[in-house]
Amino acid sequence: MHNHKAKVDLDMEVKDLVGAIYYLPFMNLQIITLCSLFASAAWMTNIHAQSVPIIEIQGQTDTSPFEGQVVTITGKVTEYFGDHWYMQDAFGAWNGIYIVGPDVVIPANTPYWNSDRQPEVGDVLEISGTVEELNGNTQLVNVELIEFVDFWNATPMGVWVTAVELQNEQYEGTRVRLDNATVLTAPDADGYWTVQLEDGVVTCWGIDTYDPSGNEDPDGPTPGDVYQVFGASHQNGSEYVVHVGDIDVVSLGVEDIMVSSMFIYPNPTNGLIYVEGEWNQLEVAHVEVVDATGTTCLSDHFVSGERRMMDLSSLARGVYFVQITSVESSSEKVIFRLLKNE
Repeated sequence: MHNHKAKVDLDMEVKDLVGAIYYLPFMNLQIITLCSLFASAAWMTNIHAQSVPIIEIQGQTDTSPFEGQVVTITGKVTEYFGDHWYMQDAFGAWNGIYIVGPDVVIPANTPYWNSDRQPEVGDVLEISGTVEELNGNTQLVNVELIEFVDFWNATPMGVWVTAVELQNEQYEGTRVRLDNATVLTAPDADGYWTVQLEDGVVTCWGIDTYDPSGNEDPDGPTPGDVYQVFGASHQNGSEYVVHVGDIDVVSLGVEDIMVSSMFIYPNPTNGLIYVEGEWNQLEVAHVEVVDATGTTCLSDHFVSGERRMMDLSSLARGVYFVQITSVESSSEKVIFRLLKNE
C-alpha cells in the first residue's frame, strides 16, 4: 500500500512537470531537461531507499558492493540482542545481515504486548539503513523502521555447519546450527565459551537459559554439557563465532576431571605463554595449541607442578586453544581460550 501510494504521488508529480515543460518556452526561460525534472519529482516525494535482497547486499564476497549506500530490506528477525539483531529474507548462505538499530521501536499492540518494544525473534520488518563494513561484518546502521509487517513467525532452523564450515564468509550474519556440541569452557567475563565439534572447536557468545519448550540449561554452559546450538555467525577478529540465540540440551553433565590449579599466562600474548600448576593429580599430560579449525599448531608435554614455556611467535594473530590432555585418557582434558595479538 505504501509503495503504491508513493507511485501514485510520483505519477501526479510527473504529470504536473510535463505540463510545466510544455509552457516553459512561452516564458522565455531556459528549458529544463525532463531527466532533471524527474529527479526533482523523486526528491519531492517520500520515496524510500533502494530495495535490495540481502544476498545482493552481502555481494557473495568479503565487502558489500553497497557499502556506504542507503538501502531498504524486508526480512525476518532471526536473533536479537537488545538494540542489535540479525535478519534474513531467505534460507541459507549469504541471506543474513547484522542490524544496529537503537532507534527502532515496535509500537504497542494490545493484547499481544501492551507497550512499545524493540524487535524480537519472529518479527517481519521493512527497514532502511546505511550499509557499513565493520570488523569484517556487513551491517546496517542508522536504521529506521518503515513498516512493521508481522510478528510471532517461526524462525528458520539454521544451516547445519561444522567447525571448519563456520569459518567461511558466506555464513556471516546467517542463522546456523551446531549439532552435538560438547561444552569445553564455561562463559568467561565477556560471555565467550567454547564447544567441541567432531572437526574442531567453535567459540560461542551469549547464553540462553530460558525457553517455553523447557529444553534449556538453567545453569548455563558447563563443561561436559552437550547441546544443539542455534545462533548467527559473526566475525570476531580472525575467527567467526556464534552469537547464541537458542540452545537445546542433548545431555547435561560435568566431565570427570579435577582441576586444582592451572594457569595459562599471559593472555592475550604476543608470543610466549606459560603453562603452570597441578592438574588432575597426574604427573604428565600432553599440551597442544590448537587453532579454530581444530588443527594442532604446537605440542609439548607438561609435568604437574612445573612451569612450561611455549613459544607462539611463529603463529598468526588470532584465537587459539591450549588443550591439556591426560596421557591415560584422551577424554580427560582442560581447554583454555587464548588470544595472540601479534
